[in-house]
Amino acid sequence: MTAPFAAAALLDELLGDPWRPDNVYGFEAGAARDHRGDFPHAFAARLDSVDFPLSYLPPSLGGALRGLDDTLLLVRVAARRDAAIMPATLLSCSAVMTVLAAGTPEQAKTVADWVQEGRTVAFALSEERSGSDVLAGECRLDTAKDGGFRLTGRKWLVGRGATADAAVVVARTAARGPAAFTAVLLGPRELSRVRREPAQPVTGMRGIDFADLTFDGTPVPQSAVIGDPGGGLAGAMRAQQVVRLLSTAACLATADTALRTALRFARSRRVAGVRVADTAHGARELAAAATELFAADLLSLTAARYAHLSPATFGLCSSIVKRVATRLTASTVTRSRSLLGARGVLAHGPGAIIDKAQRDNTIVESIDTSPLGVLRAVALQLPGYAPTFAREQRAAAARPFERAARRGPGAGTGRAGGVAAAAESGTQARLDAPGGGGLPHVPGHVAPAGLDALFAFGEPLPGLDPGALDLSARPKDLVLLGFAEHADAVARDLAARGEDRAAVLVRDVRTALADTFATAAEAQSDRSRGLGASPELLDLAERCCLLYAAAAAALAWYAHPDRGLYGEGPAGAGWLTAVLAVLVALAEGRDPRQAASDLPPAARALTSLDAARLLFTAFPVRLSDGPAPEEDETT
Repeated sequence: MTAPFAAAALLDELLGDPWRPDNVYGFEAGAARDHRGDFPHAFAARLDSVDFPLSYLPPSLGGALRGLDDTLLLVRVAARRDAAIMPATLLSCSAVMTVLAAGTPEQAKTVADWVQEGRTVAFALSEERSGSDVLAGECRLDTAKDGGFRLTGRKWLVGRGATADAAVVVARTAARGPAAFTAVLLGPRELSRVRREPAQPVTGMRGIDFADLTFDGTPVPQSAVIGDPGGGLAGAMRAQQVVRLLSTAACLATADTALRTALRFARSRRVAGVRVADTAHGARELAAAATELFAADLLSLTAARYAHLSPATFGLCSSIVKRVATRLTASTVTRSRSLLGARGVLAHGPGAIIDKAQRDNTIVESIDTSPLGVLRAVALQLPGYAPTFAREQRAAAARPFERAARRGPGAGTGRAGGVAAAAESGTQARLDAPGGGGLPHVPGHVAPAGLDALFAFGEPLPGLDPGALDLSARPKDLVLLGFAEHADAVARDLAARGEDRAAVLVRDVRTALADTFATAAEAQSDRSRGLGASPELLDLAERCCLLYAAAAAALAWYAHPDRGLYGEGPAGAGWLTAVLAVLVALAEGRDPRQAASDLPPAARALTSLDAARLLFTAFPVRLSDGPAPEEDETT
């Protein structure tokens, strides 16, 4: 049987040691291209030769998608060398997913064929005047006398806009409302009649053209309409759920590179005879940066599996993973840069590598959905979870806190076997209760099916179904409902294993989530506290995102009692304690460095993963990195 995520390890081996100055796929080459503003032609060609651009396309359409978790790690090992390789090779994902989510089988085959031929399909949604308010878009699709349409207006900052071969364009077809927009697929013939404006320079991912497309009555055939007229925005927003997830590969990759660079520097440089990594400040910053990266990594892996297992309820998770991953990795990169001291401002060496990583990371925050748009989407869903968490809080308060019996050596093995069978059959397994047997069903709950498969990292997944993605705000998120029901069991199991600090933090997370949802429900009925009048709901959404990541981490630990994550031994919870402590601190508005006493396990995991040449991720992915340099001179 092929080892999980073997494709990522093989790709990294193919690309060679990124620390070698003569490696065209290495860090120095990426920084040099960035300085010149060059497109990564040779790198993109190498990835094309191994079908990398097909990694998100379903096999039924000629693609190479095994699972989005596999794709996420595959993209990370390429993008850690140069994040610009993502828009250079995978930019068609937004357009293609829109077609797969809402178009006809014929349209799906057309775009899939284009991708296999090496063509780029741009996605044109945003406009300069309306910005993130997509409902204010003015680009029009008017009915023509010949039965087709005429496209008039301008789309702003279209990725690969100056060089794309085709495009999906979302344009206005009615006066107002979400159903006032229609999506159309423009092929090479139609796009040849479109005026392409000069590419605008951007701060990160330099060398990638972000250009405006201007339409002046451009003819569009009736057959180009994707889905139903008026359904263009809905189709695009459904597709963006997958795009938001995959974009996290770029910010995780840049954080991995920045932190690995800073770690090498901090272990080789000395201040007053002490390695920077061993100083109180250096050790704390490395530990905090590692913890932030681990939290973002684990949530991204979970979300990647979620999209396959329950696409109809994936909407909330897709928004949360985008917000959490961009926020936490940005902090990881900032901490990494600060560890370089004065060398962090130099345009060569480690300073250049981290500077590029930081600017590329920043681009990801707004490249598909703005931070405001993400938080608004989350805020709208918060009130629906208030009843469930209030009920679980009351039930938990009525139960004494008792330590659960330790699970036997084979407890986790049975679940893993069930996961594989569930994935192959398309059914969904459930987490076992601490004492064995099935979980009791709580009246009024949506059964948290699929939790086993959700956290079975590396196990097979059912095929991705973009057409099943949904925009409804029903309170059916697997992570939230699963955590509400199982938080007590997780805490008891942690306490039974002597992990009392983690057990307390798990209960703190559930209490904080209950309070967040209750406050959001109160604010929903008060106009002075609504989204249009106050930032309160946005603040609650930010808090929910962090606590959601904490809930996912706790459930991931519970699902892997006999397989340690981040290099820890079986049932090791050091990484979990660190992650929960940082996320709770951030959710409470505190500096995560105040959780310093909980962070040493993350620092140890960071060091051991780097020493073993492994990606900074929950599951082992071997890298081709050469040895770190010998100690530098004393400063």
